[in-house]
Amino acid sequence: MPNSYLLASWRFFLVVLVFITYTPIYWVLLKVNQNLGFRFGRFYLSSWRKCLGHQLIIKGELSETQPTLFVANHSSYVDILVLGTFIPARFVAKKEVAKWPIMGWLATNQGTIYIDRSRNAIGEGADKLIEYIEKGESLILFPEGTTSDGCRILPFGSSFFDVAVKKGVVVQPITVVYAGWDRLPMPRFMRKRCGWFSPDVDMLPHLWSLIQWGTIQVVVDLHPPLKPYEFVSRKDLAQASFHAVQSGLVSAFAQPIAEQMS
Repeated sequence: MPNSYLLASWRFFLVVLVFITYTPIYWVLLKVNQNLGFRFGRFYLSSWRKCLGHQLIIKGELSETQPTLFVANHSSYVDILVLGTFIPARFVAKKEVAKWPIMGWLATNQGTIYIDRSRNAIGEGADKLIEYIEKGESLILFPEGTTSDGCRILPFGSSFFDVAVKKGVVVQPITVVYAGWDRLPMPRFMRKRCGWFSPDVDMLPHLWSLIQWGTIQVVVDLHPPLKPYEFVSRKDLAQASFHAVQSGLVSAFAQPIAEQMS
């Protein structure tokens, strides 16, 4: 495992510097003009991502339809920094995220919609999402419902796809893959370390281990949007989204990372 405590210390310093410099601006903008604050928040998230050493490789085109339901696989809290960098939408997350150190604070201030994913509360959560959709706001959803090890895609729950079906909202599947390390293919054991899926690993020690590495290339594959009326049911829509995201995972691992960067 590559380790560089000097690099990690430098990156930690940069993270603290960004926090000290940008947080007051971010806080004021959110109070004065929330939309402007959210826009600055995407720059804020992008700055943190760069400090951590994550480089984006974006494939495809982002849906310009308003609103759009963006659905992506989920392996780490870093996904928030990755997608929040360039997608003008609210995240949908389980309520426990609000308690995460640092990332929970960022997520909350970026207008994240917290929902209870327990079976008895699914209907209430869907109603909450519909309220935002009716306002014309796009949403980012992780339909796996939890984080994976980054080497596979877990089955997509279909419950919240009902929001897209009921409101005729286009769905854009997105694949996020931590595929490269210093422009080389990332070994499988390192990909698993990128994922934060074990309850036995605390967030801050996990983050400290990540920032000791070199530059991590993150492949973000934006698949063609899906129109809900073309599917028989929400389950079919969820399954089609799952297959699109899975194909992006296979593609990211099959093609040399240097070629994907060109």
